[in-house]
Amino acid sequence: MSVTDVTGGTPATFGMAAKPAPAKGPDAPASGTAAPTIGRNGTVDTVSLSPDALRAMTTGVIAFNVPKADDSAAKDPVAARMETMLARRDYDLKQADYMREAMGMLRQTLNLPEDQPIVLGGAAHGLLDRLAAKNGLSRPEMPDALRSAGVKDPFEESAKEEAGVIGIGMPNSGKEMQVAFDRLGLDALSGSKNTPVRMIALKDGDDRSGPLLGAIKGGALGRLTDTRPGQGASLWAVTDGAQGPNARVLASVRSVGMDDVATGMAAGLLKGLKGLFAGT
Repeated sequence: MSVTDVTGGTPATFGMAAKPAPAKGPDAPASGTAAPTIGRNGTVDTVSLSPDALRAMTTGVIAFNVPKADDSAAKDPVAARMETMLARRDYDLKQADYMREAMGMLRQTLNLPEDQPIVLGGAAHGLLDRLAAKNGLSRPEMPDALRSAGVKDPFEESAKEEAGVIGIGMPNSGKEMQVAFDRLGLDALSGSKNTPVRMIALKDGDDRSGPLLGAIKGGALGRLTDTRPGQGASLWAVTDGAQGPNARVLASVRSVGMDDVATGMAAGLLKGLKGLFAGT
């Protein structure tokens, strides 16, 4: 086999079981062939060196160029997939730990029931992050390996939405409640401690219900509030204290099978939300 001489001379050749070079007298000129050495199992290896290599060995300095790694070279696809899988597993575990701690803080702050599942949507994720940060807890950062693979944080965009929803109870279980809130409205309201809020029941045929229901459907709350008839649900509009057509709807409350506690629970939840937006 042949090994390229990186010092710039002719290739150096390794001959396996080569015949030994003939002996030379003491006055024989120096050549590029080193004395044969006996290898394993009695084989003789002869190494021919270029003049440049001989000079390098004589001076004790050997220099050669190492090719620089190409950063743009594509990674091995199997290794890349494995790296992504491991990064996703680690990220999911950190997210689960974060959500468990943060949700415990949210339950305690908003006085939410411990025996009911809690569902968050839209800007409620941003509110959760705000509460967690206030208590020294940060949402884990997505690893670069996942971002490079095109994975997106499902909560990053929704946290910036205008409206959010907090659901109590399992959806479609016959006992559930959702409070959808206008983030910008509550944020503006948080600056005034004495501004009252009013919960107004929305009923068919009620003159007050039409404009408020229209404001819910046509505003930021419309996407998060189920206003379909025939669901066996009760619906309330939460305003900035007014009840006429000029009232600003800050939230909607929808209840199925929880009407006996819906108003009190929603009032406490909204009070807690207002406090969170105010930073208290």
